[in-house]
Parts: sequence; C-alpha cells; structure tokens
Amino acid sequence: MDEQTLRVFLTLCETENTRDAAAALRVNQSNVSRAIARLEAELGTELFTRHGRRISLNRAGAAFRPDAAEIVERYEIGRRHLSQVTGPATSIRLGFLQSTARWAVPVLVGGFRDIAPGSRFELRQGFSRELFSWIADDALDVAFSTPPARSDLAWTPMVEQRLCVAVPRGHRLAARASITPADLDGEDFVAFSRTTEIRTVIDPMLQEAGAQVRIAFESSEVDTIRGLVGVGLGVAILPEPSQMDAAEPMHIPLVPAHARRLGVAWSAERTNPASVRAFLEHCRGLDLGV
Repeated sequence: MDEQTLRVFLTLCETENTRDAAAALRVNQSNVSRAIARLEAELGTELFTRHGRRISLNRAGAAFRPDAAEIVERYEIGRRHLSQVTGPATSIRLGFLQSTARWAVPVLVGGFRDIAPGSRFELRQGFSRELFSWIADDALDVAFSTPPARSDLAWTPMVEQRLCVAVPRGHRLAARASITPADLDGEDFVAFSRTTEIRTVIDPMLQEAGAQVRIAFESSEVDTIRGLVGVGLGVAILPEPSQMDAAEPMHIPLVPAHARRLGVAWSAERTNPASVRAFLEHCRGLDLGV
C-alpha cells in the first residue's frame, strides 16, 4: 500500500468510473484498474461493487475510505514538516564566536537578508570547539569561526584579523609604531580565558619571547578585555578592531605579525538545506571590510 495507490482509490471513490478517474489522475485507465486490484488483494477484500462500466463503494470500501484519506493527509503534513527543515525557507542555524558578534554577525546576516528577504536565522554563540561539536551533532548548520582541526567539517576562509597590543592611552608603549611580545615582559596583562582558542595562540607567543606577564584578569569577551585595558588595568593582545568596534585603548601592531583566520565552517558529511547552501555561497563572496 503506497500513497499513489491510495490516491487512485480516493479518486475512484469520487468518480465511480475508471475512465474518469484515469483522466483526473492523468494516467492510463489500465493503471487505475491494476492499482485497485493490487489494493484489494493486499487488503483481502473487494472495495467496490461493479455495475458494468460504473462502480460504487461497497461496505468494505466505505469503511476504508476515511482511513485512506487520513493516510494521504498525513503524507501531506509530513511533506510540509519536512519542507520546514529542508526547503528554501528553512531557518539557517548560525553559530559564532563572541568576539565576532558586533562586527561580523550583522554583516553576515544583514547582507544575506538583503538578497533573500524572507530568510530566517537561529543564532547561537560559543567557543570554537563548541561550535564545531554543535555542527557535528546537527544542532548548527554554519559557524563563523577559526579553522576546525577535524575532518568531518569543511571550512572557507573569509578574513584575517591582525593581532595588536591594546594599551591604555598614556602607557609607556602607547607611542610605539609596533610592539614585540618581548616588550610586554613585566606588564600587567588582561588575558583571554584559558578555554578560548585565542589563548592557545597568545601564551606560546609570550613564552617564546621570554615575556613574563602578570595576569590581572581573564575573560572570554573581547569587549570586556578592551574596556579593562582602557581603564588602565593592564595591556592585552587582541584582534585588530573592525570599523564597527569602538576602540577606546590604543591598538598597536604586534611584530612579528600574527593573525587570526576566520571563516565559515559546515558539515562535510551531510547535505545542507537549500537555504544553508545559498548562505554559504553568499559568504564565499562576502567582503567583511575588516
């Protein structure tokens, strides 16, 4: 018993004529007869009484008709439900790093909605390792993040953020054109939390230069770190602020140059809905203007 056979049965209930049912379904009359014969054989009973060329529902057919209609309706409901998570109007589940919330997410979301006004987004913030796990678990479609070190995810680079040393105005290093990690030896330091991916970049940099800093505070939020530097709690190594960021402390280029690569990650193991594929294609050609 399949959906098409049930549709033939229900159409024949209406027309009471195999020729008219075939015309309504745009199939051959023989296809209608064979479908009804298969259905009756499967159910083990006749569903129609034959009156020459005309047929009518018998008692068994009348009893089965509402159930057949309900099954076909459930097929339609199932298709609508499926379309909500696979069709072109499917919500895009986008994850992002906290440090990119102010400058990248508005561009990513707003830019796509300019070309696809009806698009919907579900946003989620997290650390890189969380974003990658959520994609793998099918809790996210796309993440704006650093490169993933795992084979089940694909990644396209979009921008590189140069790392700078953030110092309060009037600090002894504020007049420098550039700063080396060694120059930070002995400084009070506002650091990223140990759980963040950027901390794993900064710590080896300082260690290699032999710079010993005093951790004054740790935070996972760039804005918090920047604000604390601005009020003189210490210095910090931060991604260069974008045009959308209010850069209250001085941001001086770090040498040798280091950069944080950012882009979009998605699952390499499943087929994304059309809306997500369109969003990824949009991201590949997007200028973030950093």
